[in-house]
Amino acid sequence: MTKIAAEVRRTAVARLQELRADGVLTAAHVRTVARSAGVSERTVWRWLSPPAARPARQPRTHYLLSDTDLEAFAFYRGNIAALHRARQAVLAGDGTTAGAPVPQFLAEGWAGARPVTLRTLQRAFAAELTPAERAAWKTGESGRRAAAVYLRRPDTPRGRCWEMDHKQLPLLVLPPKGAALAPWITTVVDDGTRALLGWAIAITPTSATVFTAMRMAMLHDPQVSPFGAVPERVRIDRGLEFAADDVEAALGALAVVMHRLPAFAPHRKGKVERLNLTIEQTLISQLPGSPAAPATRAAPCTGR
Repeated sequence: MTKIAAEVRRTAVARLQELRADGVLTAAHVRTVARSAGVSERTVWRWLSPPAARPARQPRTHYLLSDTDLEAFAFYRGNIAALHRARQAVLAGDGTTAGAPVPQFLAEGWAGARPVTLRTLQRAFAAELTPAERAAWKTGESGRRAAAVYLRRPDTPRGRCWEMDHKQLPLLVLPPKGAALAPWITTVVDDGTRALLGWAIAITPTSATVFTAMRMAMLHDPQVSPFGAVPERVRIDRGLEFAADDVEAALGALAVVMHRLPAFAPHRKGKVERLNLTIEQTLISQLPGSPAAPATRAAPCTGR
């Protein structure tokens, strides 16, 4: 009810209670109030009834998932509708769904269970499983990462923190000697501004490419960019090139803290990962030799 309707209700109930106390309350009074408030007469009589006389609303009993329900959720890869059909088939004594028998371990687990609706199962899975857990069974680890909640890092001033990474470019090049290959790029990104501070391209990533990219990021050239300074810390992955003794010694001499991230956690250095993906989507895909480049139609043969 709106604020005005609530005030009208309180005023009308108080007046009707006065009429009841005087012994002159009639159905006509209730009908008049109901017409004015836009409700039924039964609603007005319910307003006048004492709270103890009103029927208590029974709380809804929530269905709790069993171990068999969770196993079936994993077996059917997060398809709750398929899970419900299999569950109903077991309870009905059929034991087959979509022309295939329900697995024995699910049939034994559901034996004697009470039937529930599809909507009840959907509510139960939404309440007891996190979105990341549900996505993991549907699309795998990539889905779990996409649905997981990550805390946002606080804003970092310019030049305080770097993110470094290697990436093999999806581009075939032909070196002076040897067969065609896909080169690697080493990038250094500023955490505060997402600016590309330094890079190095080589056949294979080594500590030399790391030093090249770091030197470009540290040197300040006003004619090129306002960047160029020694950071306070660097985020790197588990690559052996970043963990080389020479790299660690050089950064240690400059009092730069190396933060080695755990394996399989690219979101911990998401800014350099996003930059590498942008380079691939906007630059590499337009170059000849890239698998993502648009295919050129060959000219028709006109030889006789």
